[in-house]
Amino acid sequence: MAGGLAKMMKEAQKLEKRLGEVRKTLEEMTVEGSSGGGVVSITMNGQRDVLKVSVDPGVLEDGDAEMLEDLLLSALRDAKQKSDELASTEMAKVTATGLPPGLF
Repeated sequence: MAGGLAKMMKEAQKLEKRLGEVRKTLEEMTVEGSSGGGVVSITMNGQRDVLKVSVDPGVLEDGDAEMLEDLLLSALRDAKQKSDELASTEMAKVTATGLPPGLF
């Protein structure tokens, strides 16, 4: 029994180390979400950190703040979904079943 517990603890430590490596990798991987046909784009890493926001200057010409807000929100949601999918895919490489987005 003690040998089985020691083996489980060792496996858990290995998994924890691999998960830490995946987290580090996800910090370096990026995705881009966009809206309005690309007039607004948001670059995010696999840890859901926003790295860059780009807005086509043409969208600012008509002064419609509400439209810009909607485009930014849509691009952010797109980037978040892609980041979650990237993280889930990378975590699935470490765990046999993968982990639902947001659990790491």
